[in-house]
Parts: sequence; C-alpha cells; structure tokens
Amino acid sequence: MRTSAIPGFGKFNLKKKLRIIKSFSSLSEEDLDLIRKYQKSPDFLDIENNLGPFKIATNFLINGKDYFIPMEIEEPSVIAAASRGAKLIRAGGGFFGKYLSNQMFGQIQILEPKNFREAERKIKKNKGKILKMANETQKELFKLGGGAKDFVLKKIKNYLIFYLIVDPKDALGANMINTMLEKISLYLEKLSKGKVIGRIFSNYGGKRLVFVEGKVPIEKLKREKFSGKETAKRILYFIDLAKKDVFRAVTNNKGIMNGIDAVLVATGNDFRAVEVAVHSFAFRKGKYLPLAEWKIDGDFLKGEIKIPLPVAMVGGTTNTKKAKLAKKILGVKTAQELGVIAASVGLANNLAAVSEIVTRGIQKGHLRLHQEYLRKID
Repeated sequence: MRTSAIPGFGKFNLKKKLRIIKSFSSLSEEDLDLIRKYQKSPDFLDIENNLGPFKIATNFLINGKDYFIPMEIEEPSVIAAASRGAKLIRAGGGFFGKYLSNQMFGQIQILEPKNFREAERKIKKNKGKILKMANETQKELFKLGGGAKDFVLKKIKNYLIFYLIVDPKDALGANMINTMLEKISLYLEKLSKGKVIGRIFSNYGGKRLVFVEGKVPIEKLKREKFSGKETAKRILYFIDLAKKDVFRAVTNNKGIMNGIDAVLVATGNDFRAVEVAVHSFAFRKGKYLPLAEWKIDGDFLKGEIKIPLPVAMVGGTTNTKKAKLAKKILGVKTAQELGVIAASVGLANNLAAVSEIVTRGIQKGHLRLHQEYLRKID
C-alpha cells in the first residue's frame, strides 16, 4: 500500500529512507545522484528525517492523497512537529483543502489627472483595448486561460491608482505582471492626461487564498497526565489568548510559517513574498490575529486555516534541479495543489506546537530535539 504513514521513519538509516522515497516518488537515478551529492557535504548528518538537501515530513494525507513533504529548514523539531500534527489529523480523516481564488494584482500610480472623473470614464471605456495590450505581452499565459482579466480604479489623494487583476496560473506572476504594466502605462497616461509615477506588481495576496481544514479525535490528544479532553480545552484557551493578545498571536503565526516557509524554500518559492502576504492578511481586520482557528466538533478538535499563498510551480528558482526534485518527491502538479499542501503543513505545525506548549512544554518536547541536533553538529 502506498502510504506516507511510516512509523519511525526518522530512525531509519539513510539507505532505508532513500529506498522508501525512491519507491514512493518513482525517483530516477539522476534524482538519486542529486540526493547523494548533498549527502557528501561535510554539513550533512545521517540523522532524524534528513535526506539529501531536505528533511522529510511524514503522515500527510491531503484530499485523500498521501504525501511525503520535503522541507528545507535548520530545525529538525519543525519536521517532527509537522509529522506529529499530520499523524493526529490523519486519525480524523486527513486534511481537506482547496484554492479559493487565483488572482494577483499590479498597480499603476497616476499623478494628478486633468479631471479624475473624465480619466476614469476614458479608461473604463477602453477596457478591452487595455486588457488586450496587457495580454499580448504574455501570449502563452493567455492561451492557458490565464492573463489580465479585469482592473479597478481608485482615487487616493491626488493619485488615480489603476489595479490590474491577473490570473498567473502556476507562476507567482511578478515578472509577467510588471511587463504588462510597463506595456500599458503610456496608454493610461495618454487617456488620463496625468503622469505615471510608478508601476509594479503587488505582493498583496488577498485574492489568492487557500482554505484547509482537518480534525483530530479528542482521545488522540492525550498527553502524559493530560486527558485528550483536557488538552483540547487548553488548546482552545491558548488560541483565545492569541485572538486577544498580539504577543501570543505573533508567536502562534510564526510557528505556522515555520512549516510553510520550509516547504516554500524546498520548492524554490519566494518565502519572503508569501510572508508579507500572510502577515498583512493576519492584520486585515485592523488587529493582528491568529491564522488558524480551532473548535470542538463533537468528539473531534477541528482546525481551519485560510491564508493567501501566492506560490509557483514554474519560473525563477522553482526551475532549479533541487526544487524540481522536491516537487517530484511531492508528486505535485499545480501551484494550487502546492498551496494546499503548504497550508496543511502550517496547520499541522500549529496543532503540534500548541498541544505541546499547553501540556509538556516546548522545551521538553520539540526544542529538546533541536538541541540534540545542534550538539551533533558541533
């Protein structure tokens, strides 16, 4: 049976771990040679879930499909947490997720149009021509059903701001959107009779949202002297604190991003772009809030996360050999699927971290593993 639920995977020797991943992901000899290349580095240690350039998280069942998750991060405790959280949620049926939308924005700043109302009227009247001009710069994207789809206008002080709405398909979209903006900016200047100051892609990801949910049988949350029911209650109290106190909310979300960033780095994505999108989303209501929500649902503790994840499968460093290997291990085909995977890892890390903090304590659990790892490096 093809499964990522491998008990004690991190304790296996390197040959056995490699054999499992090779079979699971149908790796080629070229793939294996790349893994062995990293294993020859003096910095590589054959311990825990290390495998070539990555650490491998186990137990992930997402939308009915098993995944081994390659993650690139210096802390083995993050991978252990992801694997443990995934194991708990697997007991409740696994993760279920979907991409809610796939739009990114570019903006053009127009200074002091001669007449704002007339400028807006002329720009809207020429909508078809503007979108066509933009899409002519990205013909392949347009053929795939992506490209410039619409725009909105907004007056801010003495500026008219033009927001181009683009479906970048499996790319992040920054370079293609910047090209579109630079193509149409002179035409907008002519229509508005203003002066274009700047045109640039926006990392705001509020229209590229991912939703993931998963639940844990409460009885599985039993931790040393704490019953599953008591652990679940303590988790809810702790999440409630994050809703009311920015000190807790920031650290809560950092734990989520530990997992998400590690997946993004492994797959060659721009984790900094995702970070700014996610944290701006956390502040969307004018108050910085936790990204994940937990509640009691019958005999289960149910978690949900909805976040912007502007991730890519093509372009930039996603095309390096290492990133391609990570994507092959995942067996991922689209940026939407990769976004759901990353959000699932974030939810798993959140569950593992908060359940540890409110019971055994983070030092006794995950950080102990990290400290052991550092001792072996030294």
